[in-house]
Amino acid sequence: MLAYEADRRPTRHYNARAAERALRSDIEEFLMTWGTETRAAGATHITLVRRDLPFELQDSEEADRAEGWIIVASDDGSLITCYRRTDAWRFVRRKSQMRPRRRSRRI
Repeated sequence: MLAYEADRRPTRHYNARAAERALRSDIEEFLMTWGTETRAAGATHITLVRRDLPFELQDSEEADRAEGWIIVASDDGSLITCYRRTDAWRFVRRKSQMRPRRRSRRI
């Protein structure tokens, strides 16, 4: 279990960006539960990869809303920032220097 799973501490910057970019709490929760982690640029990036979702969630409305969001978490458990990109998974994968070892957040 990573630190931010047990103790998600959003920073002031994260709270400001989430409000500014209209990240809804249900989308944040969906990403924290079902998102895929990738280590890049010294932080963990959490984004949605549809093929990693259970079949019944792949075409869900929640998955549609969460697609494109990226949540950045530090090693100490704090949520650093969040942002949207239409190519979120591809962007994060390219951002990491080597092909990432993906770890699904499924329980």
